[in-house]
Amino acid sequence: MCILLWTTACANKGYPLILLSNRDEFLQRPTQTAGPWGKNIYGGRDLARPENGTWLGITRSGRFAGLTNIRETSSIAAVGTASRGAVVSSFLTSSDSTCQSWTGLGSKGSGASLDIGQVGGFSMLCGQFSRDHQNRVQIDTFGVISNRAEEQIHDSKRDILDPTKAETYGLSNSAFTNPWPKVVNGKRLLSELVDDIQHDRLSHRGISQRAFGILTSDSLSTEEAWKNGNNKLDLLKQSVFIPMFETNNLSKSGDETTADQEQHQEQSGLYSLYGTQKQTVIIVHESGTVRYKERTLFDWLQGLTVDDIVDINFDLDL
Repeated sequence: MCILLWTTACANKGYPLILLSNRDEFLQRPTQTAGPWGKNIYGGRDLARPENGTWLGITRSGRFAGLTNIRETSSIAAVGTASRGAVVSSFLTSSDSTCQSWTGLGSKGSGASLDIGQVGGFSMLCGQFSRDHQNRVQIDTFGVISNRAEEQIHDSKRDILDPTKAETYGLSNSAFTNPWPKVVNGKRLLSELVDDIQHDRLSHRGISQRAFGILTSDSLSTEEAWKNGNNKLDLLKQSVFIPMFETNNLSKSGDETTADQEQHQEQSGLYSLYGTQKQTVIIVHESGTVRYKERTLFDWLQGLTVDDIVDINFDLDL
């Protein structure tokens, strides 16, 4: 039940992109903390699937992507021949000079070896930075692609976004054009952050602190229905942050199944606890400086001891 929130509305203040991400996952799922990998990629990595893909990443060459699953109605629809994380990795490592072929793709990106029709349902934000005539970093092209047009199997869709438009966006486990309440609420909170940036109320550090505050917005813990364990799957649509809970006795509504749960439990009998596992804030400055901050939650469930927040700074090579 991940969420991506991003805004281009602070480009006039020197921030062409501010991107927020919660990775909601089975907490025992092996995951590599964010850092550099490959030739020029920064991001975390999923170690549970052999592809070792990622849900979020950015490259020194200015390419960025973030992916969320589409909430499927059956485990058959959710399972693909390749990991969804491989889609993000394929985009970030693509040999294309721009991401035009990806944001306009049908079933396969130019130069990509991965057919997106062969993985479980997803939506992916992807884009490319460039420099303008004043040498300022800007978004050159970006959009949201999905292999579930209107959440239908075997239909792909693309939403090309205008990089010059000052706008705030959100994406979770429904179609990009049909947002869940958690996305609507997250966009509202991010718009409030944008307003404070526009009025010079926040330092650079204050921006990231507020962003993590948005990602920790929890509307579930005080809900009686959540405490009582009733219809937890439906309640997951409401909150930006998902508190830890046990999945063994989830209430289901209608014919809906916990497709990803079934898929992951096939891989390991350890998975039972679910919640927000990783929180990430990426702030890109017009100078080309990128600040990538990742907060890890519950890594002790994997027997790991890591710093609470990984803080990565690097410059785009454009």
